[in-house]
Amino acid sequence: MSKQPLKYDLILNAFTTLLVQEGYQSTTINKIAETANVNPSTIFRKFKDKEGMLSAIIDRHLADLRTIFDDVSLTGDVETDLINMSRAFQKFQEKHQAVVVVGVQESFRKPNVSHAVEEIEISFKQTLLQYFAEMKKQHQIKETIDIEATTMNIIWLNFGYFMTVIRFNNPELITDPEDFYEKQIRFFAKSLRP
Repeated sequence: MSKQPLKYDLILNAFTTLLVQEGYQSTTINKIAETANVNPSTIFRKFKDKEGMLSAIIDRHLADLRTIFDDVSLTGDVETDLINMSRAFQKFQEKHQAVVVVGVQESFRKPNVSHAVEEIEISFKQTLLQYFAEMKKQHQIKETIDIEATTMNIIWLNFGYFMTVIRFNNPELITDPEDFYEKQIRFFAKSLRP
């Protein structure tokens, strides 16, 4: 196998690490080259500039997005299913943290990244809307539940939790992921039952 894909991945991994640690504006080609242990000219040759690297990680992000819930087996138990979908959402967000961070930090200057972050929530929303419609049909949730509002509440709970975890270090604001699933998502799911 050639060294080209290896260097490509090394550079992108260094870039994503620096994006999370320092943000887009502070991440320079020289810092990326140093972190990846490559010559800056290699970066220019493979990606042209930071925008080229950003496009590459957005492409990866959007490709992975199509499979975000592929490993989630729905059981028909609202509590279990919402916890499992939330776990998949959190895992995806963590894996693509660099895109999310840049999307939030640079939302006005980099609308393409902001759009990529929005696609996560849109995908989650579509999955949840279909799920809640089916659960309503099966009488697993209250007939009076507003599916749109319920869907947005789950999205906000998950996105808010993710942003809190990646942005704050105060132990009064951070909760263990299992506590989040059990105390927040399960509690919310129980309120939906008939």
